Amino acid sequence: MEIYKGMENLFTLRRISTAAYLMLVLGVGRVSAQSYFSSTQEEFGKNRIQYKRFEWLTIRSNNFEFNYYRSGDKIAQNAAKIAEGEYDRITELLGYTPFTTMKIFLYNSPKELEQSNIGLTAPIDLDGSILNLAKSRVQIAYTGNEEQFKQELVQQIARLFVYDMLYGGSLKEVLQSSLLLTVPEWYMAGISAYISGDNENPLMLDRMRTVILKNKDKKIETIQGKDAEIIGQSIWNYIAVRYGKDNISNILNLTRIIRTEESSITSTLGISYSRFLKEWREYYANSLYTSTEERTQDNTQKKIEGITPNNSLVETKQKLVLGAGEVDTDNYEFDAENIIKSLAAETTKTKGEITDKTIPKSGRFKETLKIKGPFAYENIVIANDIKSDFLVDPVRRVGMKNTLVMNDLLENHSIKLGLFITPVLRNHDVYLSYNNNVKRVDWGIDIQRRSISFGEVDARTHYLFRPLGINMPQSSALTIDRRLYYNRFSAFASYPFSQYLRVVASPNLTSTSDIDILDLGRKNTQSTYLGFRGEVVFDNTTPLFSKVLVGTRAKIRIDRSYSLKSSNENFSRMVIDARHYRKLFGSVILAGRLSYSRSLGKAPKVTFLGGVENAINRTVQPSNGQTIGVPRDLRDILFYDYAGNLRGFNFAKLYGTSHLLTNLELRLPLAQHVAKGSMTSNFLRNLQFVGFTDVGTAWYGNRGPFNRQNSLNTEIIGGNQNPFRATVTNFKNPFLVGYGVGLRTTILGYFVKADYAWGVEDKEVNPPKLYLSLGYDF
Repeated sequence: MEIYKGMENLFTLRRISTAAYLMLVLGVGRVSAQSYFSSTQEEFGKNRIQYKRFEWLTIRSNNFEFNYYRSGDKIAQNAAKIAEGEYDRITELLGYTPFTTMKIFLYNSPKELEQSNIGLTAPIDLDGSILNLAKSRVQIAYTGNEEQFKQELVQQIARLFVYDMLYGGSLKEVLQSSLLLTVPEWYMAGISAYISGDNENPLMLDRMRTVILKNKDKKIETIQGKDAEIIGQSIWNYIAVRYGKDNISNILNLTRIIRTEESSITSTLGISYSRFLKEWREYYANSLYTSTEERTQDNTQKKIEGITPNNSLVETKQKLVLGAGEVDTDNYEFDAENIIKSLAAETTKTKGEITDKTIPKSGRFKETLKIKGPFAYENIVIANDIKSDFLVDPVRRVGMKNTLVMNDLLENHSIKLGLFITPVLRNHDVYLSYNNNVKRVDWGIDIQRRSISFGEVDARTHYLFRPLGINMPQSSALTIDRRLYYNRFSAFASYPFSQYLRVVASPNLTSTSDIDILDLGRKNTQSTYLGFRGEVVFDNTTPLFSKVLVGTRAKIRIDRSYSLKSSNENFSRMVIDARHYRKLFGSVILAGRLSYSRSLGKAPKVTFLGGVENAINRTVQPSNGQTIGVPRDLRDILFYDYAGNLRGFNFAKLYGTSHLLTNLELRLPLAQHVAKGSMTSNFLRNLQFVGFTDVGTAWYGNRGPFNRQNSLNTEIIGGNQNPFRATVTNFKNPFLVGYGVGLRTTILGYFVKADYAWGVEDKEVNPPKLYLSLGYDF
């Protein structure tokens, strides 16, 4: 988790409505609607439950801001003393002083900390680095243990300072640094643990040794969690003991410049990274830290006796043979008598003077603790997530999706703004939403506008008309000028039953329009729908490493829309999306997804299957009909659903008012199995191998794929003007099966996928297909 300072991007909450409008006009935000873009990126998420509301107050010290609530004033005062008392030590050790004031939120108990919404807003994931731009603050609960509270407070402060040091202060610097700088977990967690921990405690040193031996067969870059923190702490402690504390700041500063911790350590310490790791392991495995402690005591005794110690861990330099007037600056010793005289003179000079500064051991001036307040808490908002992505729209093809997420520091309020736009500016989406997470029942509003422009009908768009009763010849092309508009306003309320389970209710008002620019005399086709959406969401997943989860998440959604124009336009849709991620061995992950939908009513809507989402080289299923023309009403296109990947087949191979799809993937991240030193680019660090199989089908009506007379196996010949009419039933397998292998990696900040798949249709294996696509897997 990366941390962003960005105080210059802050503004007060009372100004947010004006800023939101401006950002919307500028076209920054997030697009979201049904499964139109990417069903695999369906939002799930855990919950925070608020049992009480906190009235925050603020006190400010020399370098920090502390926010607390009722009965927390003593905790805040104590935290201020601890933080200011450690400030000089931390900044001196890091060789870096932040330019802004850190905000610290203090909770009276761990139970009340669980109510905090901080961390709810999704972070950006850039080249394997999780980057939460809103982390310009820390939150800590008081457990009643003073020593534990002090250690956690110092650790959090140190961690934020390091992130600020490595990733810069402005939003632009953070994004640029994150694209290039990726460090392992031990690096960040270890330095903060080293600064806050008692590294000379024999029990702590023995614990470091135990964890190192426990993970001796693992690459330190792959170690996660508490073990990564302790191993990192042991590495920084070894550097301090073996090479001196000054080299800690040298390594940190060099890491920001050359973008890799391995080269920074090698350049600073003057030895190869592999040798450094070998000597570090030997230092702890052979308990050399115990010998160091004993030698330190022996050296003290030997100095008293006038014997020079021989410490292999401390490199002493031979005194130079000096000429007349020369001075050995490395081994210069002051005369004891002159030292005493100097101290006496300094004491006499400062007698009687009143000052608010003292001189610590480092020689730096340290201000006396000053605390101001309490003040009323000022709620401020920060840009938390900003990015641009290429998106391959299923109807309008390639475009740019811009996103912006803003929230207050407590993440009780968040605003999402969005714009999707293509080279044809008439094709666009605009999106705005507001979430309020202050109380137990979360609520919010969403506003969305979608515009689709049709200028030509050819082989690439024939599939859109097939569900509307127009099946054109593959070679046919028509010139038209039709505009489709979709406007939706919705409100929602979400009630969490637990951290993992919630229900959501959302009334909505939707309008659709179909305008024929070439025939303006024709009356526009318009409808308004009053609708309702209900959802049940479960999510107990936890991140294993970047973009890799373990656990289960599922969603059941029911939509019902009533047309205010005619009951013949009423429809409903039920969607089930369940996913499970399991770690098999090492870092090999088995991921599974089940997707099902069914649309009912007098005007049921269609779901498409086949191909890959966001495909750059999409091949559409060819048309084989003889009907040429354009449907009078194209508005159903606005409600088309795209269920997910069915590799091995053309895009839009199947369609129907119901679908069933399963995806199974075996994922193997290369970075977790290869030494990081051998991978010098983000392309290799994010390289992932995948084996997969997809099974899916789609159908019309109530007769599903297990019924012999389903819509897939039934064909009606004749009818209408033809006096001959016959129903032909075949018995081919209604399920399509795809299987193959794939690669995933990051190129120029974009996650790119390549899949090579074979399709099996009615027991026949089709020729393989190559798919290139953008975006993450489910």
